[in-house]
Amino acid sequence: MSTLLVQSCSKSKKSTTEPVQAIDLYSGYFYKIIKKSRRTGEFAEDIDIAILSAKHGLISPDELIMEYDQRMSKERAEELADEVTEELRELVIDGGYERVVINAGQTYRHALDPEEIPADVSYISGDGIGTKGHALKKFINGNDSILQEAP
Repeated sequence: MSTLLVQSCSKSKKSTTEPVQAIDLYSGYFYKIIKKSRRTGEFAEDIDIAILSAKHGLISPDELIMEYDQRMSKERAEELADEVTEELRELVIDGGYERVVINAGQTYRHALDPEEIPADVSYISGDGIGTKGHALKKFINGNDSILQEAP
């Protein structure tokens, strides 16, 4: 089953003076887990990533971007919602994804309308960052049992 992981951006970022790939810019906890799993070959081959950025909306991990300082607020998420939901919908259709897994906090979720996504939508489970990080690691290493239908 082909899966798209929608991962929120992170506050911590690599300091850079020129554009870098989005996946390399973000250096938060979840990105450390993702990068290590990719580096060690443990990242499941049927999972692709899209990044939900407070500044840029929905972007590819390969997109070149600069360091920025913009937090996601409910207002910003709602401002991005139509564009992000449409881009995600098109990405799912064009990529043939059967499932979308979201790893994003409540504020980020205001930018996504799961009812408009033509795939099964589930979420990384957990209450705290440590629990969610552990669940994310299991998921990207191929264990789907930690997913939940609705947060």
